[in-house]
Amino acid sequence: MKKKVLCVCAQGIHRSKYLASYLKKKGYNTRYGGVDNRFLVFKPSKSIKQDDVDWADVIVIVRKRLGLIFKKKFKYNMKKLIFLDVTDDPSSLKGKFNYLRKVSYEEFARKYRNPMLRKGIDKYLPL
Repeated sequence: MKKKVLCVCAQGIHRSKYLASYLKKKGYNTRYGGVDNRFLVFKPSKSIKQDDVDWADVIVIVRKRLGLIFKKKFKYNMKKLIFLDVTDDPSSLKGKFNYLRKVSYEEFARKYRNPMLRKGIDKYLPL
């Protein structure tokens, strides 16, 4: 039986969607969504519900700060939680990634966000 993985980000638009697709290609059943859409301005979010949490065997939260929001909103009954720390905000980058602050969002996703999500979850595989 395939493990069911819920991927969680802030708004359910980019990181969780990408990570769910990546894990689906690796043979997992996946769902994705967001827990914090207070900063959402331009796109509709895809929020997770308690039903999504109940469905999952493993929950991957892509940013540590979102773990507190998740834990306040949902009952997760000792399910396995995995925390990554991948930002979706180029302006927060420093050091060797500073140059990505000025590129398009698509280039940022291709050069930083997506590789960091893959690298972050790969060390936990198989789930």
